[in-house]
Amino acid sequence: MKAKRVIVFVLALTLLFTSAYAAEKKQSTKTIYNGIITRRFANSYTNVYEKMDSDSKVIKTMSPGNKIEIVELTPGWVGIKVGSGVGYVLRHRIDVTDNPNPGTVPDYPVTPQEYYVVIDREVEVKADKSADSETLSVLTEGARVSLCGIEDGWAKLIHKREYGYINTNDLAELMPVADDVETADSETPISVFCSFYSNNEDRIVNLARCCELISTVLQPGESMNFNNVVSPFSASNGYRLAPVLKDGETKMGYGGGSCQVSSTLWDTLMQLPGITVLRRNPHGANAASYLPHGMDAASGTNTQNFIFRNDFDFPIRIDASTHDLALFVAIYKEST
Repeated sequence: MKAKRVIVFVLALTLLFTSAYAAEKKQSTKTIYNGIITRRFANSYTNVYEKMDSDSKVIKTMSPGNKIEIVELTPGWVGIKVGSGVGYVLRHRIDVTDNPNPGTVPDYPVTPQEYYVVIDREVEVKADKSADSETLSVLTEGARVSLCGIEDGWAKLIHKREYGYINTNDLAELMPVADDVETADSETPISVFCSFYSNNEDRIVNLARCCELISTVLQPGESMNFNNVVSPFSASNGYRLAPVLKDGETKMGYGGGSCQVSSTLWDTLMQLPGITVLRRNPHGANAASYLPHGMDAASGTNTQNFIFRNDFDFPIRIDASTHDLALFVAIYKEST
């Protein structure tokens, strides 16, 4: 009799897990956005891949304007319905059609950041949850990094247009982002985000200078005009010549790199309900490669700027910094 009970119990567990797996699979094909294959590449077909890898099998090709249903999001790819299954398309090859205000509202939600960490030793950001995978970046003591969460003993983060991973054994302490904005204290950030950049000394100087200038307190109802705060872009204001995008071309200009600061700030603020974006300009069709596609906010010219307002009933403090190849922004609820 006891053996029969054990068998029944095992069968019940098997059915439970099978049902849960089936429910998860069903949920994974639920439409979360509607879109089209972009018309920006008018004479170009778009490949739909079997995996999130452009070297994987092409399971379908689609023409510009073809309607799609998006069921999965990653920093560089979307999963779309293909028959009864899912195929994968690079994010810059599609346009979301559900967004009524793509200028100030992102097509995709910013991935919430649950933790942040201050690096206290040299660590490697890996391309997968394996010590043998590709190293995306190397961070040293003092770098601050935001994390999406923890998976299988690895801290998960966004590294440009893909996920990156740090072994949690290499991290001294995971510090949480506040769960409740209203009851948060002034020591725990209410939002964080980080982005990674290339090793260009002059550009890094510009990033650090911008971070210094935007690290301030905004009172309730107060706005920040990014260009006004960080300008003038000149040597006398601490900037160096670095590559900057002007008129669709990369040229040298003082303050090159400021857009990465405004973009990372935008991604930080978009996680907060009490922020109103008054102006935001994307870089263009391919957006900025240092963030998930479509999550950038251009700045630095008369036609490109980022302006937002603090609509919370309390002051917020912006804390931005750079270290190694990581740009980190945190927002705090300031004490009154």
